[in-house]
Order: sequence, then structure tokens, then C-alpha cells
Amino acid sequence: MDDEKFRSELLMRKFEPISDWKPAGVRSDITQTFKSIFNETLEEAQKRKEVLERALGPMALEAWTKIQDMAGFLEDTTIKSSKEARSFLAKTLEAVAQKLKP
Repeated sequence: MDDEKFRSELLMRKFEPISDWKPAGVRSDITQTFKSIFNETLEEAQKRKEVLERALGPMALEAWTKIQDMAGFLEDTTIKSSKEARSFLAKTLEAVAQKLKP
């Protein structure tokens, strides 16, 4: 008889709505641990990004300046050059452009 009572109680729990439901606690220890690990990793990534930006910033500015100077030089050269020289320069620049494409 005891088994039958237990079985009926299980069936009632299975098919009836849950009435003793409680929301989870605000934060468990494992959640706090994962959150702190995530925050530390995020902060470390942010620091590395800033270091990389500081390291590459001047190089990018220098490269931009060199590219502008080279573009001005090439423009002056093409204006003063013959048709054959401009054709050669155009083909050379196209080849370089193909190598630079991502």
C-alpha cells in the first residue's frame, strides 16, 4: 500500500502544476567565480588592446604619411612622363595592388 501511495504522489507531482517553485538565489558562488574570471579576462584583453593601439598608432600614422608622399610623387611623375612610362607605372601599381588586397 505504501508503494501505491508513493506512486500516486509521484503521478500527482508529474502532472500537476508546480506550486512550490522558488526563484534561484541572487547569485551563487560559482556564478560569482565565473563572473570574476570573465571580468578579469575582459580587462586583460582591454589592456592588451590599448597597448597594441599605442604601439601601432605611430606606425600607422607614419605609413599614412609615406603613402601620401608616395602618391604625390607618383602623380608628379606621371604628369611629366611619357605614355610608355605611365603604362609601365600603371601595370606596376596594379601588381602591387593585387598583392595588397586582403
